[in-house]
Amino acid sequence: MTPSFQHHRSALLHPQHAPHSQGLLATILADCARNRREQGRPPLPATLDVATHHEQALAADPALVRRVLEPLIRRAMESASEADPNGDSPVVREVVVTSIDVGSAIEIEVADSGPALPASVRRWLNETANGIHAPSITPDGAGLALAAVRAAAARIDGTLSAANCPEGGVAITVRLPRRQAQRLAA
Repeated sequence: MTPSFQHHRSALLHPQHAPHSQGLLATILADCARNRREQGRPPLPATLDVATHHEQALAADPALVRRVLEPLIRRAMESASEADPNGDSPVVREVVVTSIDVGSAIEIEVADSGPALPASVRRWLNETANGIHAPSITPDGAGLALAAVRAAAARIDGTLSAANCPEGGVAITVRLPRRQAQRLAA
């Protein structure tokens, strides 16, 4: 992976290429791509556009962050590979991971070009993100993996929210607290 400028890296990851960076998200994407290849699945483009300082600013242990993000990326790769029963999926099949600093937290979005999430699942995720208690199992029994991800995110004071993308596919956003800057005594 080549840095696009000093603090950002942006790359198109193909399953056959390992990232040149040791960043957590690059490693997760490479692991998921390698698993697809080992299963005999076709390559799937995955774009990583995450500021390196965003990953470094996360307050949680990287192993716990991985427990939140890896299932989301695996889900996105599977979803992007599926045909939308409504025919609303974009022609280009891909996964895009981005980040943004929102002050006290870092938001990491995992977007795919697969079928839309049912309204009941989106509502369930978004209610939890807004502090409304939602049952631990998603509506209609869909997305048991999302229930596990939501629980893992909650353990590190994070939340999940979801939206169907206007051009097709799904974007799931993980909001994780950022490490507070340490003040140095003079």
